[in-house]
Amino acid sequence: MGGRPSDPPFDVAVVGSGPAGLAIVSRLVGRGLSLALIEAGSRRRDREDEEDSLGAESLSGHGHPAAHLFRRRMLGGASTVWGGRCIPFDRIDFRSGGGGIGWPVDPGEIERHLPAAADFLDCGAPEFDEAAFDRPLRMNRPEAADLELDTIERFSRPTDLWEKLRPKLEGRRDLRVLAGHLVTSVELCPDGSRVEGLRLVDRASGIRSFLRARHVVLACGGIETARLLLASRDVRPEGIGNHSDHLGRHYMTHVIGDVGELHLTSAIEGGKIDYRRTRDGIYGRSLIRLTDACRLRERLPNALWRPAPPPSWDAAHRDPILSAVHLAKLLLPKEYQLGLVGAAALPPTPEILAHLANILREPVDLASFLPHILFRRVLARRKLPSVFLIRRDRRYRLEMNAEQMPDPQSRITLGTTRDRWGMPRIRLHWHLDPATLSGVRANLARLEAQVAAGGIGQFLWSPETVEQALGAQGGHHIGTARMSARPEDGVVDPDGTVWGVPNLHLAGAAVFPTSGAVNPTLLLTCLAFRLAGHLGRRLTG
Repeated sequence: MGGRPSDPPFDVAVVGSGPAGLAIVSRLVGRGLSLALIEAGSRRRDREDEEDSLGAESLSGHGHPAAHLFRRRMLGGASTVWGGRCIPFDRIDFRSGGGGIGWPVDPGEIERHLPAAADFLDCGAPEFDEAAFDRPLRMNRPEAADLELDTIERFSRPTDLWEKLRPKLEGRRDLRVLAGHLVTSVELCPDGSRVEGLRLVDRASGIRSFLRARHVVLACGGIETARLLLASRDVRPEGIGNHSDHLGRHYMTHVIGDVGELHLTSAIEGGKIDYRRTRDGIYGRSLIRLTDACRLRERLPNALWRPAPPPSWDAAHRDPILSAVHLAKLLLPKEYQLGLVGAAALPPTPEILAHLANILREPVDLASFLPHILFRRVLARRKLPSVFLIRRDRRYRLEMNAEQMPDPQSRITLGTTRDRWGMPRIRLHWHLDPATLSGVRANLARLEAQVAAGGIGQFLWSPETVEQALGAQGGHHIGTARMSARPEDGVVDPDGTVWGVPNLHLAGAAVFPTSGAVNPTLLLTCLAFRLAGHLGRRLTG
């Protein structure tokens, strides 16, 4: 691997061992190909390196967390930190995008991979409505014709995908796993028409090398994929795939926040908004959404809502369980301590005595709750996704997860400083554009009307405070190398191949032209399986 003339090339080199990279490798092993899986990290995190290398030189934009959070430079990638939430895009999520380009792929082509992707992610059968439960709880309120509560999200164990696949992948003769090797550039042939290989540095020894490959797949995440392509400037000064100045642009996450208070009547059973087990034993939960017909009629971006208990950090709730949960959260990874909108939303120093007083005030309630949480969340292999408490007063915070519109001004660029490996750090500008903000407000207004019309409760919110309540979902990095039907509209073609470089392919949420309103992991796994199919047929016939 040290020199170009002597080393035989791999058939496929996959960069990144997160869900997308592992999905591709798992499909290509055993097909007579020589494969390389390259991961910058090892089995253990190097937090100092993550902060130095994955952090941003500059970060602008209201409510975006630090760039290195929610990312992992280690085997398994983001699957080692994700919460396991799985739900597909709606069909209409594929229709529109920045400049009206939409998705240049028939959704059916992607959806046929749903069963395999759901199995890969350990979220059970690809059933995403109330029929998945033994006892469906349906809302039959014709007055609320635009409101839909039958879509459910399913949850993985959550699954660390490297741990799941390691017995299958380690020790194979057709796969070389290069952990601890950072790719510093993608090398093109002199005319820029093909990839020759990858420049690597062994992070343990500092030794640099060159790996040759007939095909290269970058599956490094929405930020790192754009960074690596922008930094590969030896042949193309603007960066590989930046022929039409779309690389790094249209950066989307999801717009999230506590947008109001929901007071429910007895028209909705408490179990409807709680976690339940599906027939195949998977945790699922119903979502509050507007119907597709309503969204099409009123041209609304996608959004979904989840009821939540009062914030656990505020001891004024006087709930012993919430106080205990808050104190326990101090042991969680930093990403999950930040709450919904990043560091700006962190409460002041916890009033430990007030929380202890809550616990001592109702010790019996807490004592009865502890076995429940111990056996369902701490000790269980398939864990309860989070703590949700059905409130006696039926009052809940309402969490929103909304689609962000693609905007070329929301983008990733290269800075002037470099990390310890010589890679330029990123500059990240997350732009909450007027179209997204007005779409959020329109969704909330429609939700308010439908909740009242259906007699299911009251939604209290203020249009004036919405913008302040919103922030970026820091773990969803979408759209920085989007696919398009024409080279002038994007970075990759409908198959995920970089326009003009037929042996360079991208996998992951970076290629999404739209963000939808749901966690991207299930969809990016479907796309990864689809890309693996293309590569397998191309290389093996």
